Order: sequence, then structure tokens, then C-alpha cells
Amino acid sequence: MDRDQFLAAMRRFPSGVAVVTSMRQGIPRGMTLSAFASVTADPPTVLICVNRDARSYLNIADSGTFCVNLLAHDQRDLAVRFSGKVRDNQFDDVAFHFGTTGLPILDGTVAHFECTVVHEHHEGSHSIFAGRVLGADAQPRAPLGYFDGDFRDFTMETR
Repeated sequence: MDRDQFLAAMRRFPSGVAVVTSMRQGIPRGMTLSAFASVTADPPTVLICVNRDARSYLNIADSGTFCVNLLAHDQRDLAVRFSGKVRDNQFDDVAFHFGTTGLPILDGTVAHFECTVVHEHHEGSHSIFAGRVLGADAQPRAPLGYFDGDFRDFTMETR
């Protein structure tokens, strides 16, 4: 399979945008990703895919915990900030609080999932982390989307 052809096809799949947060040596860290999915509701489990060359990979692998923050349509600035544009002091001037697990939770998101790693699988350049959900919350907000290489407003009727 040609890599460029594969990537061109994958750009056609719309997805939500998440910032995955973790802690490393008492410092909150985060990274933007769109590779997030539900695995099962019994027990509640999600998965994320993280490039092992990313600095955040070690944060998750070493701590064994992560929090998935699903961004709202008006949080594009956070998606850009945590995509590597800000490498140090990532949480300066960012509204967040610590959850019951001690993980950073971004304020104003559509939903968040506090997780502990139950399995890590290596596939090519990435690791697939399966995380048992220890806590979650959701708000009736429209999500931020990603499609064809750009952020999109996935505004929809919320309940």
C-alpha cells in the first residue's frame, strides 16, 4: 500500500478532536489527537493511539494513566496549543482542574474520560493504549471536528 494514498484516504474520515492529558514528575502535560474510540461499556474502556516518538508517549507509558478531553467547537486554540505548538508550560493560561485521579481535566470540553492503562499494544510507530475509564462526564456542547486536514465546526443540535 502506498503511504500517500493511504493518508489521502484517511483524510476523508471525519473525527472529533481530543487533548489527552497526563502527569509527569508533577507537571501536567497534554497532546492533541483524533485517534480515540470506545472499546466496550462493560467494563468501560476506551483506546487512544499515540506515536512513540511523541513526548507525551512516555508520560502515559510511565504513569499508566491518561485523561481524554473531547474538545468543544470553540476550543480550536487548545487543539493547536497541544499539537506541539507549545512545548513548555503547556498549561499556562489554560483553564483546567484536577480530577479524582489527579489528572488534569480541561474546562469547557464536550466530555472527558479519566483512565488507567490496562493494555499497551505496539503497532508500527504507534502504541495503542486501552484505558479503563475510572471517571467521565459530559456537557451538552457542540464538538470540534477534524476533516480533510483541517479543524471543522461540528456544531449540531445538543441535548
